Amino acid sequence: MTSITKTSITKTMAVFGTSAALASGLLTTGLMNGAAQAASLPVANTAGSASAHPYDGKDPYRSGCARSRVNTGKKASLRNEVGDRLGTIRLFYSRQCGTNWGEVSVATRASGTITVFTSKKSRSFTYRPGNGGHHWGNMVYAPSGVCAKATGSVTAGIGRANKGSGTTPKACG
Repeated sequence: MTSITKTSITKTMAVFGTSAALASGLLTTGLMNGAAQAASLPVANTAGSASAHPYDGKDPYRSGCARSRVNTGKKASLRNEVGDRLGTIRLFYSRQCGTNWGEVSVATRASGTITVFTSKKSRSFTYRPGNGGHHWGNMVYAPSGVCAKATGSVTAGIGRANKGSGTTPKACG
């Protein structure tokens, strides 16, 4: 017989609560760029043995990590299924914090997601219209020697022609 512990019940409730909130669209972001960047939920680690770092899932600007940001030179266009460009995603690195994150440039009315990946974990962020179309995702700790990439999605209106995505090449520091 399987024993049920308080910890397993709590973890199960957290997973179902998160899934329900995502499904109902309740987990969205607030204003960005100095204002509250709220309710971004990190996605689950892609490898069970990856441990969380204090910067994982944090805002690079609010944490101060962006002060030492470096544009890795890795970028990609966010394109719809017929190849029309709807925006750009760029991968950044913080020398001070040893972290990576993605930033998108899209139409002011656009919304979407930004996810940054390493081989062991990822963090995702959902952005809403506004902020002049400049949005950034949450960080993943990726110190020297760890490769990272960023992917972005964009929805700039109704219909498939207004939905696109793209992924940067990997940057290995």
